[in-house]
Amino acid sequence: MAGMFQRARDEGMQQGRVEGERAVLERLLQRRFGLLSPEITRRLNEASAGELETLADRVLDAGTLDDVFDSDS
Repeated sequence: MAGMFQRARDEGMQQGRVEGERAVLERLLQRRFGLLSPEITRRLNEASAGELETLADRVLDAGTLDDVFDSDS
């Protein structure tokens, strides 16, 4: 029983970290490129933790919003 609670707690903490990463990335994108389209917002909401990290790294060097989301970058 204790294992179930620990696993649920760990999953909740991971979900919270991903949501935090998503929120920070969205804020950075808006400050850098302006209002985000519904498509970009959808892509952020569907991105995994690893994808969010990759996108966050790209924000620093991207000249355009397309550069952030271009998978060839």
